[in-house]
Amino acid sequence: MSKFKDDIDKNDSIESSKKLTAESGITRRNVIRSIGVAAIGTVLGGTTASLARAQMAQGHRPVRSGSAPLDGVRVIELSSLLSGRLAGLLLADQGAEVFVNRKDEATLAGLDDAFFDRGKSLVSPAIAKNTSSADIIIVDGDTPVTPEPHQIVLRIMAALPGDEAYGDLPHDCSEDLINAISGFFTNMSISGPILNRPVIYTPIPLPSVYCGVNGAVASVAALVDRLRTGLGREILASRLASGLSAIGALSITSEGLPEHLEPIIVGGLPPGLAPQQFRTFVADALKTPAQQMWLERRFAPFSTPYRTKDNSWYLPMAAPNRRLSRHFLQAMNLWEQALATGAVYVDPYSADSIIFTHRNLGDSLSLGFTYTSKLADLLEAAFVTRTAAEWERYLIAYGAAGSIIMTWQQWQNDADAREAGVFANVPGTENIQIGRAVWTGRAQPYPPLMASGSARYLPAKKLPIPAITGREKASLPLEGYTVADMTNVLAGPCCTRMLVELGASVTRLDVMDPQHAPTIHVMWSGENSAGKRSIILDRRHPDGLNIIHQLTAKVDFIVANMMDDQMTRLGIDAATLAQRNPRAIGLQISATRGEIRGPRHNDKGYDPSIQGTTGIMTRFGGAQTPTFHGIASAVDYLCGYLGAYAGVLALYAREVRADGRGDWAETSLCNAATLIQLLFQRPGSEPPASAQGQLATGATAGARVYQLSDGWIFAQAPRDITTDLDEHDQAQALAWCKQNNIPAVPVQTCKELADRHRKQPTTTVRFEKTENDGWATECFEPTWFAFDRKTQPRAKAASRIGADGPAILAELGYGKTEIEKLVADGAVGRTEWKKG
Repeated sequence: MSKFKDDIDKNDSIESSKKLTAESGITRRNVIRSIGVAAIGTVLGGTTASLARAQMAQGHRPVRSGSAPLDGVRVIELSSLLSGRLAGLLLADQGAEVFVNRKDEATLAGLDDAFFDRGKSLVSPAIAKNTSSADIIIVDGDTPVTPEPHQIVLRIMAALPGDEAYGDLPHDCSEDLINAISGFFTNMSISGPILNRPVIYTPIPLPSVYCGVNGAVASVAALVDRLRTGLGREILASRLASGLSAIGALSITSEGLPEHLEPIIVGGLPPGLAPQQFRTFVADALKTPAQQMWLERRFAPFSTPYRTKDNSWYLPMAAPNRRLSRHFLQAMNLWEQALATGAVYVDPYSADSIIFTHRNLGDSLSLGFTYTSKLADLLEAAFVTRTAAEWERYLIAYGAAGSIIMTWQQWQNDADAREAGVFANVPGTENIQIGRAVWTGRAQPYPPLMASGSARYLPAKKLPIPAITGREKASLPLEGYTVADMTNVLAGPCCTRMLVELGASVTRLDVMDPQHAPTIHVMWSGENSAGKRSIILDRRHPDGLNIIHQLTAKVDFIVANMMDDQMTRLGIDAATLAQRNPRAIGLQISATRGEIRGPRHNDKGYDPSIQGTTGIMTRFGGAQTPTFHGIASAVDYLCGYLGAYAGVLALYAREVRADGRGDWAETSLCNAATLIQLLFQRPGSEPPASAQGQLATGATAGARVYQLSDGWIFAQAPRDITTDLDEHDQAQALAWCKQNNIPAVPVQTCKELADRHRKQPTTTVRFEKTENDGWATECFEPTWFAFDRKTQPRAKAASRIGADGPAILAELGYGKTEIEKLVADGAVGRTEWKKG
């Protein structure tokens, strides 16, 4: 630690010091490593704001300062559900004129109208019924709509029509029922099953948020295809299926990988822990929060919070990435001590490394208990020597990933988040709101977000009704579009997975030296790379880089979750693409950015560390035992879907402009983590104590989870029915609830859900096995949106990584001899990084 203060002092001249607000109680020094770039955005003054609201009152949208992607698109929103209203909000934030009617206030309980109706025009029921001028109509369930041929109808449903198991769920059923069915009460807690807490209630409405975003993605994709055909589509978006879209990493099965690439159970017990020792540790962990955190750190020393000198929590995030693991330990001056424990640092992608399993710092997720315990001891002793703010400033400057653990209220008041536009002050509303979730370059500067207004009539449309071209609709709206996928981990690959599900052709450009653990990089790709082709390229080799340039010169999208300097080095930054492929849309997924460039612009982050920053860990684990709300299903998947939304927005705007110019589209993990907490924006909107923390049971005394003799159910009861269910098993309890007209469902794990519907598939839930070149995987089929009432089968099973290289190179014009030389020279990798 002798180097610590010198490094702090050295960096003071290039860093800005800020204090969190009084609510946070934490002082943090934030590193600003990119200086001199002007923030994008404008501020609407009081006079202009009044004029804009007056324009909306007359039925006109305010004049915009930029050309938003959906300018001229008209939406009639007839939905009362969170998903439909969120889809409408996402469209309105991107320039669509959205008209809504709030005829049934009882259906809106718990939703913040000021937020969900932002930028929309409120109209009378009579006006809202006239949908003839709409491009998109959003409705709930089977609400009757007779669309014109060019119109797009988005239907928000609980399950898909005719579902054999879940078809009796009302479309407006409680979010808790869907959470219980789809594994969100069982698989979100990593430590819960270990600590004898197999079921933990969550108040976060994940399925409905996924559904709203997926519905917006599908609607804009349908707009893209309508430009080619003149024809609209009916889109069914299921809340239950949308929940399934984000549990793939928790439910996938895999057979046929090489032994050294076989997956481990992420979040499971570290190898080498004796059963009796484990039982003793668990008994101690249940006594006090401090003992629980002590044990959790010995399961995952590189990704569990540590107490610091000022008694705050700091969360390092180095476990998923071997380069970051080494970098982190070196920053802490603990690298030599870590090796002294007997651990090694070798490449887990080499078959020769298998003998070092459970002691390889190059794959810290698989470390044995002996090593995780020693590492936790070292890190505990180090972290208490400095405050959390000092550690954050130092480690960010060093290039490590991590975060101070904050509450949601602290995050809402964070100066950096507000400066970046993650939160926005919306003229005409009382409270700060969550800002735009995605943004595109050609829309900058975006107009300020506006409060809703009232309209007495529907004004004339900007855009004419599209002519029917005679071109037949493809089964999926993005057929014919191409994508170069340069992403890794999960948010990026899930973004491009969704583009596959919309019909695009995706080629995965993989790296020669993957840094993430094989479980994440290989096994999870069985779910997120279905339907993609794969080639391994050495990005440092001139020939490998040349192939990247050839592939990215021909596609519609280049998708990456890289830092700006990495993209520039590879020649896929905006300036270079404008020359090499001016029609291309660059789609960048980052960690901590907002719509406006802010102090966190270049910070690193992962789903778990962003959960710590944004208050999810304290919401789900409590102030004394902050813990993850799932490894991936809280942030990564949603961020990927927001990325897909940003991409199709840019694509639609490009096709409308028809000027041969592409765009740059972005979103971030921070935006996703913030959006899923959309119900908790207003003062006083926090759920009750019974709905938070690791002992959470439900929002009320009656609407809660109930333990039975052979499992659990969730019942939406008006009172506590524990005594009524005494001595009942699960089936009997569900029958009793049905007899008493109480909505109830079984609480299932992801595995139980998959096992059930492997044998008994339904319209909404199908768990299917596919195989490609001897690698078999099982995943849920993509039923999360159905175009024209037709769901699509799961795309072709994922290729073994790199297996499509020769075919891809042949399409570029390389001959067999040239391809063999590229492989021999190390520019192109062999399948699964096999040695020659």
